Amino acid sequence: MQEESEPKLRNPEMEGSRKPTTEPPSTALAYQDPHYWNERFSKEEHYEWFKDYSHFRHLIQAHIPPTSSVLELGCGNSQLCEEMYRDGITEVTCTDLSAVAVEKMQKRLEAKGYKEIKVLEADMLDLPFNDECFDVVIEKGTMDVLFVNSGDPWNPRPETVAQVKAMLEGVHRVLKLDGIFISISFGQVGLTNTELPFSFWVGDSLVGVVCTIILT
Repeated sequence: MQEESEPKLRNPEMEGSRKPTTEPPSTALAYQDPHYWNERFSKEEHYEWFKDYSHFRHLIQAHIPPTSSVLELGCGNSQLCEEMYRDGITEVTCTDLSAVAVEKMQKRLEAKGYKEIKVLEADMLDLPFNDECFDVVIEKGTMDVLFVNSGDPWNPRPETVAQVKAMLEGVHRVLKLDGIFISISFGQVGLTNTELPFSFWVGDSLVGVVCTIILT
């Protein structure tokens, strides 16, 4: 019987709606470095990780009523918040660790007249919001960054597990009762490992509803 080979991890940089205008970093750890993102966003105007909004719009509309207050984690230079706004979801707060991304996003939204959308510099591992203040938290490829140096995807490093758990604890804290967490993911095999905090939190129903959209 032929042994099953270990799954190969693809580069999420190649999973975008188009090729990036900047070169991918030389090491995976750079994806967790704010300096890398500041430099990248200073040169890059727009890039959609994985698929663009049209591929999962029907799922977003099914889970996010127009009256919802929405927090987007790691907005970067994506147009996700703009697309949701055009669909009538106007109470949106975007965050990113990169000061450059935040400044450019603020200017872009103001130029387009989307003044209701708030954009803040914030770390997804230490969210600066009150408890139970959002109906929906959404991220597209942001949590995947925590897995870039996880080691064996089936048995990630303790540091990775701790970071993912910290992120999910923050998401749970800022979500209202029966709130929704939507994760649009690269779909690394480790994300489906039942030992990961992601599965643990889903199983214990700490977040009212979890919708995971894996784009592979």
